[in-house]
Amino acid sequence: MFVCAGNGEEFEFAVSIGVGLIESAINLARVCERERPDCLIFVGSAGSYDGDMELLELCVSSEATQIESSLLLHDSYTPIENRICALSDVSHETIQRIKALGLREVVVNSSNYITTDIHHAQRIQEKGILLENMEFFSVLSVANAFEIPAIGVFCVSNYCGSEAHQEFLKNCKEVMGRLRGVIEKLEV
Repeated sequence: MFVCAGNGEEFEFAVSIGVGLIESAINLARVCERERPDCLIFVGSAGSYDGDMELLELCVSSEATQIESSLLLHDSYTPIENRICALSDVSHETIQRIKALGLREVVVNSSNYITTDIHHAQRIQEKGILLENMEFFSVLSVANAFEIPAIGVFCVSNYCGSEAHQEFLKNCKEVMGRLRGVIEKLEV
């Protein structure tokens, strides 16, 4: 089953689950309870912490973090796990098709906030995390709770910095087209 955030990032082939960590977790849990999908493939835009990444680059992930800026500044801590991997990958055949498309494998950070400080972006990148997407940590959390294989396919819409929102708006239409194109090639 394909899922997406919605709110401007809708796809005819995907179920919209909502924006951010909470809304997406609640709605996806309802979908999983009701429909019991065999696998979940999240499709969405992502900001890049890496200024050297190409805008509109396509990436794939089965690992997410949930790190806030305050943690980077040593102004907070969390008693909960803030890194998650898919319990099991989607089918070997799907993984092979994705790899054949040349998508870069990345770790994605999720937060209810978009990073606009380039210094925070660099600190997160130093941890080996390249992309930011608001929902993916929740998607993997729900998938693991239901023991459903999951993966995310992302297109870089912007860089994490002061112009993040403007870049996202400028590139959104092309991001959506590239994501549709890669999903068509997967023929899942």
